[in-house]
Amino acid sequence: MTSLADIPVSVESTSGVRAGPPLYQALRKYWHPVAYAGDVLDKPVGVTLLGESVVVARLNGEVKAMHGRCPHKGTSLALGEIVNDTIECPYHGWRFSEGGKCVRIPAREEMTGVINASVACYHAAEHAGLIWVALETPVMPLPDFPELNDPEYRVLRGSAYDWATSTPRRLENFVDFGHFAYVHDGTIGSRDNPRVEPVKVWRDGHVLRFDRSGVKEPGVGLKKQLLGITDEWIEPVNEYHVTMPHTVHLKRTFPNGKRYVLFMAASPIDETHTRSFWWQARDFGTDPTYDRFFMDFEAEVLDQDKPIIESQRPVWFSFSDGNPNERETPVRGADVVTVEYRRWLFDILNEAGLS
Repeated sequence: MTSLADIPVSVESTSGVRAGPPLYQALRKYWHPVAYAGDVLDKPVGVTLLGESVVVARLNGEVKAMHGRCPHKGTSLALGEIVNDTIECPYHGWRFSEGGKCVRIPAREEMTGVINASVACYHAAEHAGLIWVALETPVMPLPDFPELNDPEYRVLRGSAYDWATSTPRRLENFVDFGHFAYVHDGTIGSRDNPRVEPVKVWRDGHVLRFDRSGVKEPGVGLKKQLLGITDEWIEPVNEYHVTMPHTVHLKRTFPNGKRYVLFMAASPIDETHTRSFWWQARDFGTDPTYDRFFMDFEAEVLDQDKPIIESQRPVWFSFSDGNPNERETPVRGADVVTVEYRRWLFDILNEAGLS
């Protein structure tokens, strides 16, 4: 059984080529967001997932995902077109059906069935306003975002953003309470209140759950006015649902019952780059004229986080590493969410037989 202290940072493949962190390999059996559903329309869309080239497209009314390069000359299929519910390669016009089979070779039509060319197909789904892909049969369900279609909420789609970090680091940043007071002093935290009390963390099916309440944060600016709260400090109840491995749903309920929701799903582009897709939902200040204020607020928080997270080493964390300068030291109580999240990730690693 792999422990928290002996996870290697990377592994070597049988061919001697660096294959990335063991967890990186295990993630092939999990759903990952690759695009907003509204951006996958009448053309193929190319993405990189876990270092692999992937093309997604709507064929015969359904979202499909395939390996992103034509087996003829290695051209990106994302540069092609959708023709008669097939993906047509832009280089020589080879066409691929929704099952990945080549169904046309224009230069020599009679060779189509003889060559028997195809591209690998992956699992694809449209859910929660996103397109999700799993490179192998997924072992956990897709995450829930019930507010997306709830008429009580004003829902906004954030712009996807890329950080030079791993997906576990990105997820941990979202649920790391200790950094609020210092990285986000004056927005969602205060240096005058840096203490972090332990929270109860538990597994509920495929979701890691924890709630945080009784924590004061500054009540300032337009957000305070729209909430209708006059107190200097606000104490919301924060309910976190982390759908493994890299999606978090946060619902913040304020003392007057008003609610603010963030939904963030991180996608592992490759070992050291993560793309985050996110939505914001609120049931106060729902007039569209306030949208820019709320989006700018979240942009400010993200801009504060980005350089901090991109500075972390190693990019794939470990509580113990061969380099003493990269060893991490968790703090009892304050880092309980981090510990339990990593424990589940290590369980995923063990279950995949990669420990």
